[in-house]
Amino acid sequence: MALAFACALGQTPARAAPSSTAPASSPASDVAPAQEPGPPDIGERRSLRIARIEVLGNEQVPAQIILETLRSEELAVDAALLWPEDSRVERARQRLLGTGNFERVTLKIRPVAGDPTAAALIVDVEERGSLAVTDLYLGNSRMTPFRGGLQVREHNFLGRSIHIGGGFIWGTRPPAIPNSRRQQGGRVFIESPRLAGTRVGLGGELYVLAASDPYRVAGAEDDPDPALFRTVDFTRIGGLLGVTIPLVSDLSLGVDYRFERVSAFLPKDPRYYEPSGESRPVDLYLLDGIHRQTAAHFRLGWDGRDQAVAIGIGGRFALDVQVSSPLVGSEYEYIKLVAGGAYTFRLPWGHWITPTLVAGQIAGDAPRYERFFTGDLSDWTPGRELGFIYTTRRAIDVFGTGIGARAFGDLFARFDLEYVWPLFQGSRVRGIKGGHLFISTGVFTLVEPRELRELRRARDQMVAPVGLNANLGLRLDTVIGTLDLSVGNILRRTPL
Repeated sequence: MALAFACALGQTPARAAPSSTAPASSPASDVAPAQEPGPPDIGERRSLRIARIEVLGNEQVPAQIILETLRSEELAVDAALLWPEDSRVERARQRLLGTGNFERVTLKIRPVAGDPTAAALIVDVEERGSLAVTDLYLGNSRMTPFRGGLQVREHNFLGRSIHIGGGFIWGTRPPAIPNSRRQQGGRVFIESPRLAGTRVGLGGELYVLAASDPYRVAGAEDDPDPALFRTVDFTRIGGLLGVTIPLVSDLSLGVDYRFERVSAFLPKDPRYYEPSGESRPVDLYLLDGIHRQTAAHFRLGWDGRDQAVAIGIGGRFALDVQVSSPLVGSEYEYIKLVAGGAYTFRLPWGHWITPTLVAGQIAGDAPRYERFFTGDLSDWTPGRELGFIYTTRRAIDVFGTGIGARAFGDLFARFDLEYVWPLFQGSRVRGIKGGHLFISTGVFTLVEPRELRELRRARDQMVAPVGLNANLGLRLDTVIGTLDLSVGNILRRTPL
């Protein structure tokens, strides 16, 4: 979850693939008077009557859907329009962008010959591809010889701006771990960013996940040899229902309720035998047998960039709170908080730089699949894929602080600085829309649960070890998603 949250701050929100890079030229406002001859005072602040509305650039999204969005903001033929400062124009643009159907939305006016009090409202859009591959799972590790799968999203189902999609993943059985099983699962979802006649979005999801998580039983804490691990098997069957409410044009609130039936098969007295000969019990962070796990989930997101779908100058912030308690029907009791922010600067020579800070904390007894995982924090190490852990590797301990011995934590923080060099917008190669080089670096820390923190202190080890992040590569924006050709992407998929 931590990695997904960090990605959401730096890229397109709502589980989408990374967005394309903005042009090297200075980004212009998407709400501006038309650059055409007209009366001398057409750009002045004045009240105009909307004589007609024209929709340009749409191929898959019916014009009627776009007109309905405008009407929801009281922008219709014969309505009065205060140009260029009418707040309804920006709200309508943000609502159209929020559907996920468009790369760009521009609203402008065109004078009507012979009537200085009237103007045509022009809605010029650039559509996204309707079908996108949001995640591609492919790789191998010393624990799992092969894993593969994907997730896809249809942005405009039945031409009604409804999002549907799903994904699956399948992994081979770990040959070096006795009594382990294959890890496999899938999910399907449907979302309506805006219900007809309202500003409220509605979505739902169903999933089945059969996991076999590794835990260490012997060897040094940073030794990834799968023979030193055993697995704990559990199956999760559940779903969620949620609503999204736009508070203002750049700020939205999401509320979800998640419900699961968890079947866990815990080994008797799991223990870790250290190289010194000492042993200690292993907390698997699961209840034994069949039980319920439910949670109320609250999300608050603000995106103040001048181009919400592309890399745009400005900041964004997200706050994510998850509450699980008997009060909401759960047999677990915990609160999980993740918050982060980022700001994108455009440099004078047309490149972009973005600092990002994300942190989170858990209070209570969260299950292992909700705890922060070290692989999700490191660009060089495989993280969770559709909720599964397919590796026994931990973060590479560049500073020698002990981060390579950590697996799960109740507290994390991560800071990254990314530099983006736009290469091109548009391409002669069919299907490629843009590309940019990027380089990033950063640091992160992960703090274990209380009983392990006390053990670290007793052994004079760091409670909050620091790890290094770095990445370098090329991102290509294609009609079916973003292709990431980076050092980190290769390292995460290879059996080191």
